[in-house]
Amino acid sequence: MHPRDPKKPYRTSDLYFAAYLKVAAVPLLGKEREGKRVFFLFEDMGSSNMRELKDQYMTDRAKVPALSYAQAVKALKALIYS
Repeated sequence: MHPRDPKKPYRTSDLYFAAYLKVAAVPLLGKEREGKRVFFLFEDMGSSNMRELKDQYMTDRAKVPALSYAQAVKALKALIYS
């Protein structure tokens, strides 16, 4: 039996992709600063799930409610400056 390895959070510095993940119900764990750059930390939903979410976003096939997405962008911007 192998000891359970804690999953590393999924990190992105892309504000708009982070907002998409938030609206897609991927739990936001927090943020990290590296110099002037801010990374958003999300629960890792497994490599295939995260890859599919990123693929949907990058190929413009993602479907999320517009108002929820706009609110997520605003909330993440506030998190950057807090």
